Amino acid sequence: MTTPTTPTTPTKSHTALFLTVSVPFGGNYMWAHFALQSFSALEVAWGRTVLAAATLAIVLLITKDHYPRGKEIWIKLNIAAILFNTVSFVGMATAVSRISTVQVSIWNALVPLVTLGFVLVFIPEENPTWRRVTGLSMGFLGALFIAHPWSGLGDFDAIGTGAIMVGTTSYAAGLVYARRNFVNVKDTPTSIAAGQMLCASIHFTLILPWFVTITTDASTISLISLLILGVVGTGITYIMIQTLIKQSGAGVASDTTYVILFVAIMLGIVVLGEAINVWQIIGSALILVGLVIINTKERTPAVTP
Repeated sequence: MTTPTTPTTPTKSHTALFLTVSVPFGGNYMWAHFALQSFSALEVAWGRTVLAAATLAIVLLITKDHYPRGKEIWIKLNIAAILFNTVSFVGMATAVSRISTVQVSIWNALVPLVTLGFVLVFIPEENPTWRRVTGLSMGFLGALFIAHPWSGLGDFDAIGTGAIMVGTTSYAAGLVYARRNFVNVKDTPTSIAAGQMLCASIHFTLILPWFVTITTDASTISLISLLILGVVGTGITYIMIQTLIKQSGAGVASDTTYVILFVAIMLGIVVLGEAINVWQIIGSALILVGLVIINTKERTPAVTP
């Protein structure tokens, strides 16, 4: 297993990349919402992956780059694709098909906390500080407020919520896995992103035709939304994510969720007319407070496996 190097201290260029990644990612929930008006959740996950893989293949061709070479790296890319893309994409699409994009984005705000949890479990040398324990506790409390089980099930959708939690956990695991295994490879972030997305598209293409009926009468808005979701929201942004992981670490990459949360909530409220209740506001605030507590102190190298 590759031993990761210490991530560089975030610079202005890293901050710009951070924001550039966050904004289109925040719009992904909205595009998925429109795509799901015609396509099933599995079709959306499949379609965005294939479109992203095709986009990245074109980018490789234009930049005269190439896919990673060697059996070992492709085994790792397949594992990363399962965590980063296959499971997380299905989870996100399933969630958006059942609960609001506001709710999905709020639950997704737990990514940095889940990422830190994986780091603490799988990296023994990383000793938990009081800041991290406090931050994780605040995040868990925030999740409880969002679910507010004391109010009864009401409009709580167990399948939708469960789907985004599985997707969030898988995505966080993918961040940690990518940082540990791809940071020191010779391949460029574009090459890694292209290889990973190619693996994910093959996974979907081999498995999903057995479980879904292909939609042939999709609306124009659904087709355009799926195209944007695949090309921009997945293909292009994953190049930036791999770059961010390599330069600044999995922890910083997961922190993009801060901005994603607010972009997604604003789009959900303004464009889709979705509502946000008081429990979600309190829960979001608690999660963000937890993240601030964790990141107030200088990040240690082990946060990025």
